[in-house]
Amino acid sequence: MSETARNLFAPAIGDTQQTALLLDGTGAPLAGAYIDAHGRDIAGEIGLALSGVSTEVSRAMRHLSIGNWTAVVVETDAAIIAFAPAAVDSVVLLAASSTVPLGLVRRVLTRSVALAINWMEGRA
Repeated sequence: MSETARNLFAPAIGDTQQTALLLDGTGAPLAGAYIDAHGRDIAGEIGLALSGVSTEVSRAMRHLSIGNWTAVVVETDAAIIAFAPAAVDSVVLLAASSTVPLGLVRRVLTRSVALAINWMEGRA
């Protein structure tokens, strides 16, 4: 992955305790990074664990007849995980410390999706 792709979400994240990834439909990381406590980029492992999530959320939304999905946010004691659809069956994943305000997580997710869509359009 190029340095440009790895740092794609830096303008949206700034210096907050968050990380973002752009994953394709199979869960392969296209942009961003997810650095663990040991300094290792585990974006591939995260993507593999979440492969197919967009399809499952879309199916649930159709089953419930409540329209297209725009975002899913999961809050736990340890972290906040948010993801939203981007272009061409891709998903933006945002992980934040549980101390980050939920409104900030949603705002950074929205900005990250816009960055991902613009970046993917530029690659086409």
